[in-house]
Amino acid sequence: MGTSIELCIGNVSLSYSKNFMGEDYGFLFQEGDLFRRKTDAISYDYYEEHPEEKEELAKAEELFVRTLSRILPRLEILGSTLEAARVEYHALVAEVVELEEQKNEYLTFEEFCNLACRYPLGDLKSGYIEYETPDRDIISQGRFAADIDVIKRIPWTENSGDSYWSETSFLSAKVCILSAESMLQVFALNPANADIEVTWEFGPIVHAGYVQREAFQPGARQKQKVLIATEGASDARIIRRALDVLRPDVTDFFNFVDVDERHHFWGTGNLVKFAEGLLRIDVLNKALFIFDNDAEGVDAFRKLERLKLPANMRTMLFPDLEEFREFATRGPEGVSVSDINGRAAAIECYLDLRLDQYPAPQVTWSNFKKDIDAWHGVLDFKESYSKHFYDQPDDLLRSGSYDVSKILKLLDALIQQAGLIMPVI
Repeated sequence: MGTSIELCIGNVSLSYSKNFMGEDYGFLFQEGDLFRRKTDAISYDYYEEHPEEKEELAKAEELFVRTLSRILPRLEILGSTLEAARVEYHALVAEVVELEEQKNEYLTFEEFCNLACRYPLGDLKSGYIEYETPDRDIISQGRFAADIDVIKRIPWTENSGDSYWSETSFLSAKVCILSAESMLQVFALNPANADIEVTWEFGPIVHAGYVQREAFQPGARQKQKVLIATEGASDARIIRRALDVLRPDVTDFFNFVDVDERHHFWGTGNLVKFAEGLLRIDVLNKALFIFDNDAEGVDAFRKLERLKLPANMRTMLFPDLEEFREFATRGPEGVSVSDINGRAAAIECYLDLRLDQYPAPQVTWSNFKKDIDAWHGVLDFKESYSKHFYDQPDDLLRSGSYDVSKILKLLDALIQQAGLIMPVI
């Protein structure tokens, strides 16, 4: 009979393979998502008679488990967005229309999503309806029987699987027509599904000998990771720690250049040269070059933009923030209030700037950048703000009095840019 492996959300199957691994979904999970659970694919009577084989039993019960809400950030960073699901759906409709002999009216993407999310996944019945049951097909459809006219308007419905025995299996057979990643985005539109578990139960297929255990590893794959290159070591260290603590669900997608060792790109000029070097040797890895939101950073950012980076590389500035529109500054004409976006917003400005032992935060103008017609400034006592950040325990950064609002906006801008980087095929 063989052994199957499925990626499921709740009891709804999104991807199915038999006697081989199928798609590798390890990237959806991280270390800490590995669990053991009893499975119908194993004869527990045998292991009761052979307790010496408990290690084999442990391997047979292995699976990865993660809630949908914690899967979504991982999908987003890979470009598997709701908009990507829309494009996939429209492409499927176009394919069906091209092949059909008569024109049918298919669901719009919004109608399709409404149907998929009509009932919370946790409320759907998954109990097996026996073949001997009168009107088995209708009973197996459960609440979806009332939606059958709508379901017929899903592309490929006539050719989709007719093997179903419950509400969950009917939803899987008739509605889950997109890739697993896209269906996860669709199901996420119902807030009631946020805490539903996404599972990849691989233990039975390993136990059966069809796939080696080493094939099932959690974490971002090498081709999915993004190399982050910054102007200096301070930028890299702050961003690295902030990701680890504040955005742990995606931190494994990022590699940094010498975060803990000597940094090779002191200053904007050297970072631009590094990018030029990668362009000359046609590097296939994903890369993101990040510049401070100050005058020197803006100048270098524009130079790098003119290089017309390939799809696997992008460049960005730290984001403009409303908090920087009116910031205390000091220059030749004394102290005033200025907009420091694009002129003096280095990494330290995105930290908590409330230090009792120092005066209110202030930027001092230092030099004029002719190429962008703007003054460049530096935050006074910037090392003190960095030290204060490093001194905070992880739990206080997550939920304490330390203000992480600005660094979170920076991280989210970085993650958004990373999601736009295209892998080299």
